[in-house]
Amino acid sequence: MRLSSATFLFVTCAALALTGCDDEAPTVSPDAGTSTDAGPDAGTPSSTATVTTAHPAEGETDVYPLEMYLDASGQTPVIAFRKVLTLTFSEPMDPSASQVTLHDRTDTTVPARVLTGGWSEDGRTLTITVPRTEESTRPLEVSTHYTLALDALRDAAGLALSPTAALDFTTGERDPELEHACTHTLVNTPEAVTAGRTPFDFPPDTNTGHARYDVTLRPVEGGFGGYTGFISDPENAEHVTLYLNQWVPTKVTNDTAGTDVTSVLAPARFICAGITHTVTFASEPGDQLYLFQFGPVASEHVQFVMERG
Repeated sequence: MRLSSATFLFVTCAALALTGCDDEAPTVSPDAGTSTDAGPDAGTPSSTATVTTAHPAEGETDVYPLEMYLDASGQTPVIAFRKVLTLTFSEPMDPSASQVTLHDRTDTTVPARVLTGGWSEDGRTLTITVPRTEESTRPLEVSTHYTLALDALRDAAGLALSPTAALDFTTGERDPELEHACTHTLVNTPEAVTAGRTPFDFPPDTNTGHARYDVTLRPVEGGFGGYTGFISDPENAEHVTLYLNQWVPTKVTNDTAGTDVTSVLAPARFICAGITHTVTFASEPGDQLYLFQFGPVASEHVQFVMERG
């Protein structure tokens, strides 16, 4: 079944985001052809160029099937979907040959898609943007094995890659909560706050659900850091997630109880430019004061979207 269970929730959340809510490179070498590969004509040598890095990586699984971005090409900016693939080669390539072919290996009845990429100035990196299809709002389907055929590419000497040159990857399922948070990074104006130097320096509140915060950190040993506050729900325990725009050490403390709180800082699956990591923890009911201690980190600013529930 092609429609994801996340579709209805995402559309609802995207609409809320537009109106306001009230409440990471291994070296990869797919077979890009060698001088011993026999092409259609065994007398014609293939290029010795190889793929040194690729995003997604060769054989990668659980690739997010889409990326969200703000399309401002029309009169009214809208949140749109695409998927960007990149390939870097071991030597300069022919910039006039930039077509690749995307094959659906899970459903072989789906027609292959010919895509045209763009080369970097040095002719070594090809960027391919996969747009949404006419039949779907998504550029790629969930839980699907894809092959990106590269045999139409040529090196700077005009030699084509091997007929078997390809990049294989498999998409995973969608995450409606992550997509919802991404809508806020795309359309919400950040609420600027300045972190407290210490827990006793009146740390600003950063506890509004769906809000996007831009926190100015203070100079500390090793970079920048500081504190912000969070007030728990009066009646209910909650699962809280901070969707961060960068990696930053984050410690959570229940200041009311005087105890440290178990939290998890982890990379996020790439879906939008504004979210790279998440911090998750559980809060206790009763209007208790929690403190977020950020840093030390090299950047003076950190942004995050607050989601609680």
